[in-house]
Order: sequence, then C-alpha cells, then structure tokens
Amino acid sequence: MKLIAKKDVPAVVDQWSKTYAVLAPSLQRNGECIFDTFDRATFTLEYRKPSMPPKSTYLPQSEAIFQVKDGGFIHSARHEKTMLFGIRACDHTGIRQARSFYSRDMDDVYHRCHAEDTLIVVHACSWPQNETCFCTTVHSGPYAKEGFDIQLFDMGTDFLVEAGSDTGRELIADAPFRAFDVDDASERLNRVKHMALNSIPIVSEVTDAMEILRAGGANETVWEHLGRKCITCGGCVYVCPTCTCFTVYDRVTSEGNGERVRAWDTCLYAGFTREASGHNPRASQALRLKRRHEHKLLYYNETDNQDALCGCVGCGRCSDYCPVHIGTIEVVKAIADHIY
Repeated sequence: MKLIAKKDVPAVVDQWSKTYAVLAPSLQRNGECIFDTFDRATFTLEYRKPSMPPKSTYLPQSEAIFQVKDGGFIHSARHEKTMLFGIRACDHTGIRQARSFYSRDMDDVYHRCHAEDTLIVVHACSWPQNETCFCTTVHSGPYAKEGFDIQLFDMGTDFLVEAGSDTGRELIADAPFRAFDVDDASERLNRVKHMALNSIPIVSEVTDAMEILRAGGANETVWEHLGRKCITCGGCVYVCPTCTCFTVYDRVTSEGNGERVRAWDTCLYAGFTREASGHNPRASQALRLKRRHEHKLLYYNETDNQDALCGCVGCGRCSDYCPVHIGTIEVVKAIADHIY
C-alpha cells in the first residue's frame, strides 16, 4: 500500500494522460460532475456520483460495429488505451457484471476490446453519495473487492492507495507515491473499510422484495399502478450501470457504402419486444416494468453478479432521475409493503 497527497494527484493524472486516454471527474459550469477527457482546469476530487455511469466506455451509446466500403467488409472493433479514473465501487461492479454478461455465452469482440484496453482506478466511498445510495444492501460497495487496478481511500489530506493488478503496482511504484510505513497498515485499511460500510444504511425492503418475488411474485396491482405512472422516458435504463439492452440497425453513408450500428435501447419501450408478426409478449407498460425489475432482482444469472447480491448495484440513479418517482427504491418498497 502507498500514500499520495491529494494535492499531487492532478499532476499524476496529467502524467498518466500522456499514455492513456483518461476519463476523469470534470466539474461543469452548472455544478454537475461528469466523466470526461482529463483537463486539469476542470478536474476535481470533490464530487458525488455523476448522473451517468461509466458504462459507455465499454458499451458506447452508439457505435459502428462494421462498415461496408466499395463492396468490402471493414471490421470496426477499436483499441485505445483508456483509464477510468475515480469511478465509484458500485459503477465498477456494474462494469464487471456487464463484462460477464457480454462474455458468458459468446465473445462480444467490441465489448472485449474496450474492456481489455481500459485501466480502472476506483475512488472508494467513505460515506453515502446521497440519500438514494444502497450499495451495502446489494454488496456492490462502498469499496471494490477485486477487478480494479488502483483503489483510492480518502484519509483526509492524503489518499491511501491500494494496487489490484501488476499494472496498478507499476503505476504507483515511484514518487509522489510514498510507502505507508506503519506496522498496522492492513488493520488501518480494514478500519477505513469498516467505517465506510457502516456509514451507508441498509434498505431492508430490497431483500424483502426479493423474497416475495421468489415466493411467487408481487401483487399484480403493484405493476399495474407503476405502469400507469411510467411515462416511458427510458431514463432509468440509460442511467443504470448494469442495463445492457441494445438495438442494431444499418444505415447508408454514401452510394454503395454503409455501416451497421449498435445503439442503446430499453426493454421499457413497446417496440423492444414486439415480434415481426406484430405480437408483443410485453404488451403493457406494467408488464415491461415487471420484466425489468424482475430481471434485476430475480431472473439474473449468478455468474454475472460478481459477488453482488443481484443485478442491481444500488447506485440509486433510477430513483434520483425518474421524473415520476418509480426507481428501484420505490419499486422494492411498493413490493415489500404491499402498498397497492
């Protein structure tokens, strides 16, 4: 383990940006923090969870996966050495879950190329990012347990730095990183982790709702009520770190030339499950909401969870940004409390 003064971090990230395309927390004029190309003028270490997760690094919102040019096929898988600096543990878990999903049954070369070329620096949470965080409930945070390259723990004026890979160890081998010369270094780190775990409250309705779903499902009136409220904006899906739905379409770029594009989609849209015959097995918004939340809480593949409790990582973004207040927190409470 190493230490680094917070004041030295911008210079270090600046140096890393000469080797990697660094995506780091950037403070915007409106006060919003986004992950953007590193710029010392907007770089910040004082930020809460950004509205968008970093999943677009691996699954871009829109990406050409191959091109046809003059009758020939051109593969579009891209390689670029990238660093995600300062992502939170819940988002890291989301990345690992999505990576497992995209490699479990077949090798998605596009997702793999992005993943193989991306180095991850996790900024562990010492307290809740806001009142909707429940990573401790679903075992996705507040710190990463594995799969990272470097992890930073807030120690006041310094960061305690934990390396999780050989590449991470190489990056923190030299100054301004300095040895953490104390006999009880591991014990100190465990105390920091323990305090972080205790700072984020458990949302008991999550596990209660999961038990109800396993036992036979929620009352259908719950889904009917939520379906009537939903305005089908898709926002909860697009801010979700673990949603992986996409659509594929072809477009002509010029005469005789074109490309196939993969773009984000959502199971909440009626057209997502509509079949060629016109039949839609999820014909109502109630059924589509039921499908999405049961997929997160009940019908997930154990191999994709990456030691989390379920397919939700507890970031709370869907509750933060749903304009009609039917994010996961509200849904599990409705199920657990039999509100409707």
